[in-house]
Amino acid sequence: MGLHLAVTVLHAAAHAALQVFPEGVDLAFIVGVILVGPVAAVGLLRFHRRVAAALAAVSMGLSFVYGVYNHFLVAGPDHVSIVSSEAWTTVFVISGAALGGLEISTAVVAVFVFWSSARTPSGPAEPPA
Repeated sequence: MGLHLAVTVLHAAAHAALQVFPEGVDLAFIVGVILVGPVAAVGLLRFHRRVAAALAAVSMGLSFVYGVYNHFLVAGPDHVSIVSSEAWTTVFVISGAALGGLEISTAVVAVFVFWSSARTPSGPAEPPA
């Protein structure tokens, strides 16, 4: 998830350079779900693997849907076809696509980790009788 954070920071820099600033609910979602969610999942991973996996799956899945919706589906200031043609445009488009790939792949892995930890009993195995 460190790579996700690095690409997110790069994408935010492209947003700033292109003068595309999120506000209100969008800003709250970006900070809470896209930035804090994955970092919190990493923090929980050592002690609460199943909770961390669930948080990662939800935050990455929601991040993926949000990014695809705002960058590729809906016309708006965030859409890749509307952003002005500048040096940062390429960074904006590539980092947006990279985030999508990272988010969906991390969400899928997190779901598998969640389900495998749900089937793995906790505690020491008892010797056969």
